[in-house]
Amino acid sequence: MSNISRFFFLIIIFGLFSSSVFGDMTGYRTSNEFSEARFSIDVVDFRTEHDDVNRVEVYYKILYNGLTYQKTNSGYVADYQVSIVIEGKDDEQLEAKVIDGKVTLRTYAETRQADDYLVNMISTMYDPQNIKVRAALHDKDGNLIGEAETSLKKRKYWEKYATISRIQFASEITEKAKESKFNKGEFRVIPTVNRIFGGEIDSTIRFYHEVYTGTSQVKNMHLVTNMYLRNKGQRYTDTLEINDFSETIKRYHEINITDLKPGDYTLELVLIGRRGKEYNKYSESIELELTGESMFKNDYKEAVKMLKYLATKDEQNKLKKAETPEEQRRLWDEFWALRASDGINVLNPSRLEYFRRIRHANRYFGLMKKDGWKTTRGMIYIKYGAPDDVEDYPFELGVQPYQVWLYYRLSPPRKFVFVDEWGDGNYELQPPYNGF
Repeated sequence: MSNISRFFFLIIIFGLFSSSVFGDMTGYRTSNEFSEARFSIDVVDFRTEHDDVNRVEVYYKILYNGLTYQKTNSGYVADYQVSIVIEGKDDEQLEAKVIDGKVTLRTYAETRQADDYLVNMISTMYDPQNIKVRAALHDKDGNLIGEAETSLKKRKYWEKYATISRIQFASEITEKAKESKFNKGEFRVIPTVNRIFGGEIDSTIRFYHEVYTGTSQVKNMHLVTNMYLRNKGQRYTDTLEINDFSETIKRYHEINITDLKPGDYTLELVLIGRRGKEYNKYSESIELELTGESMFKNDYKEAVKMLKYLATKDEQNKLKKAETPEEQRRLWDEFWALRASDGINVLNPSRLEYFRRIRHANRYFGLMKKDGWKTTRGMIYIKYGAPDDVEDYPFELGVQPYQVWLYYRLSPPRKFVFVDEWGDGNYELQPPYNGF
């Protein structure tokens, strides 16, 4: 496909997306309510050497198990195409790009791994302005696999006083070994794209950002890093002293989150001068992933409550009555060892899946004052997984919005009906509660 053909292909594709795919909802149900995103994007910008020109970096992440593979003599091959459109003021198209790619894996099992992925990026330059980035992932036959959209508000870096760049969150920061589009100064910074940190093994937040001098040449500042748990207040802080700088500071930072409770956080960077004068501030939202281990370490009582859909009453009572940290650990590990094929294992598949479902329920079924795992839709999702089919009836004259979840794979099959009695998105399970 020629560059001109690709350009018009993007215009047509994204014209269709704007009215149907991006951000569409059927009633209260988002398009990805029952499936994890197979394709995601993130965007940041940094100052360049040219006055009032920013370098924009768009990152995209593709999960291997979301691609369509063909078996070949060398293994399993997936050809894909990523289309990216960047729009500026009044939806003016600033740039359109198409990236062709290929993934080759040795075995079929590798194509189904839920945590294997590739990350790539494009880079361009614009004057500071509000921009919108839309992207789509297609297979080699043109079938849509996933789409994503994000935006940046105008941010100027050539100011009187020192300023902080946007934050590039990273899954990996290593010393630069060779030339790479991911290099920042002396380091190679691989973006996370989804801004979710933690997990059963990793307990570190990694990020990169820059600090720019201002025309006033203010010296002797402090760069303060804060983390706030949503509605719970400050949970972390550290300070970097800056005595003098005559050029851009490129900062790589890591925060140990072992002792931080999972949830939605705000990461805040603040430049403070003498006498407490605040020169610049920037913040971003991130998520510390809820896992069995993170809940055990940071909120044992709540972790035990979360087992209500899996544990017997006797098991829950024993766990609740454990008094010492040693006894809690022993009973917790024993509970999950009974549900693992290989005994006590941090990567116990049963535990990983159970808390994945809790995370998913919190993300899609939560209400203003109730976590998703405590709702009736969350309960059914955690117990049985994603339904095989969903019938959604959002707006019918004289009828309250309702959903029907169908599980054909269960024996016998089950059907659950949820009604939004007050029109606020709170779907309550209707009898029969067992789905028969």
